[in-house]
Amino acid sequence: MHRRWRVTAALYGLALLLGVGLPVLAAQQAETAMVIESEHLRYAVGNDANIVSFVDRATGTDYRASGAAACARVCKAGREYPARAASWNAGRLTLGFGDAGVTAVLKVTASKHAITLEVDSVEGEGIEWLLFADIPLSLKGQPEEAFAACALALNLKTRVPDLPRPASRLRAFCYPRTGLSGAAVALVAAPPDRLRAALQEVVRAAPELPKSPIGGPWALDSPDNRGSYLFNFTDLTEETVDDWIRLAKTLGITQIDFHGGRSFRFGDCEPNPKTYPRGIASLKAVIDRLHAAGIKAGLHTYAMFIDKRCPWVTPVPHPDLGKDATFTLATELSADA
Repeated sequence: MHRRWRVTAALYGLALLLGVGLPVLAAQQAETAMVIESEHLRYAVGNDANIVSFVDRATGTDYRASGAAACARVCKAGREYPARAASWNAGRLTLGFGDAGVTAVLKVTASKHAITLEVDSVEGEGIEWLLFADIPLSLKGQPEEAFAACALALNLKTRVPDLPRPASRLRAFCYPRTGLSGAAVALVAAPPDRLRAALQEVVRAAPELPKSPIGGPWALDSPDNRGSYLFNFTDLTEETVDDWIRLAKTLGITQIDFHGGRSFRFGDCEPNPKTYPRGIASLKAVIDRLHAAGIKAGLHTYAMFIDKRCPWVTPVPHPDLGKDATFTLATELSADA
């Protein structure tokens, strides 16, 4: 410690002699608004809201992409505004978005496995979306790389465009429609062989995320996920289920998936009355037979599909349906069209 102090003191004295070192040091300190660390990651943001560093703590390697990059963005009237100013106080990162007239306050916390950003408050009018985490990396998201990072949405207010796997850019959006305040994302970073274990701990600790021993970061641990399946489109019925079971056993099939659109209606999953005349009771009877034979059953739902006869869209679309475009009809339609 004594030797280190003396080296520092010598550099400090040299700076005084040159007359330039002290202002440079002060300016460098002023550039960083926030530095926060998890077990593997050090993340820093500057006073200008640009990303300063994204560092693997074990090696000191900075994986921040080259060039200036704002840590957040907001969209108003179709125009994007990057964050231009940042300040740190009592665990909150306050971001200003310049001409957008928007200010966002993020609650920032660190755990062993992740750095969490949660939208605490947003001020400003006409916001279309807030990209409250936007971190481009020099990483390519490839398994052979020495470090891995991903963004994990922590609730339904948060949209992360990418799967929770090694990524080259970490992003998290929120929208006024679902609520800006409360949106939260975990920035998870670790060596690639430890990323899945880190994700397991983050999911386990997140109160709003579902946990499944055969899904998410646990999926690779389940033997059931290594089986094969058959598709049932129309003819797996109470009368034919024994034939399907014999076929599955012959081929070593462990699961049968009921394909939406024919087995059941897209949207509300109402069973096809021609195939399952007793509705849910008929479908359940078939699935009970499969389970008794040791065969699992799944529904292939295509969540983005909704049958036009589904009550969620007919006669009036439900207000909670997602949409990405609006069209005006040339003429009116009757209720039974």
